[in-house]
Amino acid sequence: MLEAVIVLAIVGLDQLAKYLTDLYLSPLGTSFSLWQGVFHLTSAHNTGAAFSMLAGNRYFLIGVSALASCAIVYILIRYRKRMHTLLRVCFAVILAGALGNLIDRVALGYVRDMLDFTLIHFAIFNVADSAVTVGAVLMAFDLLFGRGKTLLQEADGKKPQNPDAGPEKGGDEQDPGSGE
Repeated sequence: MLEAVIVLAIVGLDQLAKYLTDLYLSPLGTSFSLWQGVFHLTSAHNTGAAFSMLAGNRYFLIGVSALASCAIVYILIRYRKRMHTLLRVCFAVILAGALGNLIDRVALGYVRDMLDFTLIHFAIFNVADSAVTVGAVLMAFDLLFGRGKTLLQEADGKKPQNPDAGPEKGGDEQDPGSGE
């Protein structure tokens, strides 16, 4: 249930931001400064993926986005009980971002962008792009340093390690008299 609420909220926010951009930042390329020289709202279209890579490959990008979205839904359904809350939230946030941009690609043939971090002349992006990035970064930290690390160890067939436990506390060291 939590995952569905997250997906609906982020997709809704993304589509609202894109609608308001179309409404108030027309024609294409119109920019409004929120913080002069640092952050602007700028109307842009992107027919590619991140940083306009694969521009013009609409159907390929639709296919990849649809497959990735289906894979995430499958993972969330199949392994939900084995995942802790943060990992499920990460998957939901990534799914929401993928769906937000997939809606644009299918309906319009391009993705509408508006968030323009002008201080470093970064690519113009949108709420969905931000969701994918935040979800992926949080997931990476969790898998490397958090509770998700346990899932990786289990998937690799290893017993999760407890660095605070020695042999007498159920740690991973083998009993020298066990013959193993």
